[in-house]
Amino acid sequence: MFCDFDGTITRVDATDAVLETFALPAWRDWEQRWVNGEITSQVCLSRQIELIQADRDTLIRFADNLPIDEGIIALDRRCAEEGVPLTIVSDGIDLLVETVLRRHNLLHLPVYSNHLQWDKAGRPSLSFPFAVLECESGAGTCKCALTRPSVLSPSRTVYIGDGRSDQCVSAKIQTLFAKGILRTWCEAQGITYLPFETLTDVAEQIFSKETKIP
Repeated sequence: MFCDFDGTITRVDATDAVLETFALPAWRDWEQRWVNGEITSQVCLSRQIELIQADRDTLIRFADNLPIDEGIIALDRRCAEEGVPLTIVSDGIDLLVETVLRRHNLLHLPVYSNHLQWDKAGRPSLSFPFAVLECESGAGTCKCALTRPSVLSPSRTVYIGDGRSDQCVSAKIQTLFAKGILRTWCEAQGITYLPFETLTDVAEQIFSKETKIP
């Protein structure tokens, strides 16, 4: 099972919240160019991160107060009970993901996301350890590659998401839970999905005896 982070585990988009609070206003121009399809997600995120005017400790304090969907705790517990691996895949920032997970005792969950760092002059930048050259959407973290079934992991794949970075993988996944912008996009594209509002809903749909997904 794979779960998005920004807007899915957190109740707000954590990356956007940081940009709105700490980045120079030009971050919105890069965002619009990405939405327009003029640039890839990697280019957009790289340029936006360079505009952040905050150090590591400031961002950690900020992320520590981000509200989450408490259903992630129930989903993690049910997955552990049923022996279902739960992995977080995010085209966001690793520092934010790790800070939120630490606060809620969820650091045991595997995470794939983009890496935030600062140089000696205190300038932030982003690297992409989970990008692939053939990624259709030019994402920093290629969710399609990470969720692709393999000989070692042939079981049914479940994906949970809410936003634009989840669109490409949603067209390829076996069982999709969608809300927000992703749900609207799936409807427009004719992609089958299961609606949800909270991760508690997801846990109940997957693991209840009455509605258990095969």
